Amino acid sequence: MKVAIFTLGCKTNQYESELIRESFERIGDSFVDFKSVADVYIINSCVVTGKAEAETRKAINDATRSNPNAKVILTGCFICVHDDFSKKNVLLYSGDKSNIVDFFYSGNSSSVDINTELINKFSEHTRAVVKIEEGCNNFCTYCIVPYTRGHKILSKEVSNVVEEVKGLVQGGYREVILTGTEIGKYGEDSVPNLSLLIRQLKKIEGLKRLRISSIHPKHVTDELIEEIEPPIVPHLHVSLQSGDNEVLKKMNRGYTREDYLQIVQKLRTIDPNFSISTDIIVGFPGETEDAFFNSIEIVRFVHFSKVHIFRFSKRPFTPAFFINETVSEALKKTRAERLKEVVKFEQKDFKERFVGNTVEVLVEEKTGEYFTGFTPYYLKVQFKGNASPGSFANILVEKADSEFLFGKTLTPLL
Repeated sequence: MKVAIFTLGCKTNQYESELIRESFERIGDSFVDFKSVADVYIINSCVVTGKAEAETRKAINDATRSNPNAKVILTGCFICVHDDFSKKNVLLYSGDKSNIVDFFYSGNSSSVDINTELINKFSEHTRAVVKIEEGCNNFCTYCIVPYTRGHKILSKEVSNVVEEVKGLVQGGYREVILTGTEIGKYGEDSVPNLSLLIRQLKKIEGLKRLRISSIHPKHVTDELIEEIEPPIVPHLHVSLQSGDNEVLKKMNRGYTREDYLQIVQKLRTIDPNFSISTDIIVGFPGETEDAFFNSIEIVRFVHFSKVHIFRFSKRPFTPAFFINETVSEALKKTRAERLKEVVKFEQKDFKERFVGNTVEVLVEEKTGEYFTGFTPYYLKVQFKGNASPGSFANILVEKADSEFLFGKTLTPLL
C-alpha cells in the first residue's frame, strides 16, 4: 500500500510523523510524496495560528482531490479543536502515533505513552529530532497549545532518551535536536531536569552536535547555561514574543524585556557570537506604536540570527480570544513588514561577522551545483565544492546576506 504524509507545525510534530512513518514501514507499506496518488494520506495537523489551521484544511482538500477513493487520516492538534470535523473518507485519530497503523487496519487505538515513543531514524534528514517532553502549563493568553497538547507535563525517562539518542548516533546521525511542547518543563513530573539530562547525553560517544529546540526564557537558567559546551551547540531559540513589558504582561509571559536581555548577556559572555533566534508577535491587543517600537528596539539591540514574525490571530479557548482587538489587520500587516525590514538588516549584520572565517557545516543536501547545510550556530550555508549530504565540511565564508552564508569548501571532514 502507498502512504503519503503531510506534516505541519513544530518539531514535535516532525518527530511524531516519523513515529507514524515507521509504524507503516514495519508492515511493509511504502511512502510516496504527498502530491502523488496514494492509498492513504496522513495529515499531522497544526492550529497554533489561523494560517496553520487554513493550511491543514487545504491539505485535507488536496488529498481528497488527488485520490477521491483514498482514506485520509487526520491527526494532531486540529482534531483537538474540531473533534466534530466530518468529511467523507476522513478518519480522526488522537491516539499513540506509534500505533496509528493498527488503527488504520483494525480500528484499534491506544493512549499516548511518551516512554514507548522511539524512532530509529529521521527519514530524509541528516539531523534527527527526539521528543523528550509533552504538555505545557504556561497558559500564555494567546496560545492554544495547552488546550491541544495538554497542560499535564509528561517527561520521557532519562534512560529512554539516552538509548534513543545512542541508537540514532549509531545509525549515522551526528546531530540530534531535543524537542518538546515546552522543553524547559522537562523533569517537572519527577524525573531529573533538562540540565541533568543534557549532562548524560553529552557523554554519548559519536554525538557531534546536540541542539535544544525552542525554549521559554525563564528556563534558560544559569544551570543550563553552564552545560553549553560541545557537543551542545552555541545556539538557542529563545522565544521573546514582544519587546514591550506591558504587552508581555498581557501575554502572561512571566518575564520582562530586562530579564530577556540579561539572558542574552549571559549567553554572549560564553561566546560573543552566540546565536540567538526568536519569535515575535505583532498586533497583540493593546500593542501601541510605542510598544511596537520597543520590539524593534530589542531586535536592533540583540542582533538575532533569525526572527520568526507572526501576526496575532485569535485562537479559540484562549483568554486573548475574548479581548477586543485594537490593531487592525491592515496595521498588523504594516507592522510585520516594518519589523521584517529591521530583522533582515540585523540577520545580515550578524552573519557578516563570520565572513572571512572557516566554519564547520553539516551538509544537508545538494541542489544543482550548490550544497547547503548548517553551522553549529544554526546559520545556513550555501557553497560549492566537494562534499556529500550527512558529512561535515570546512567552508571558507566569502559573503553573507540575511538568509545565507556563502563560501567554498576547504578540507572535507569525516
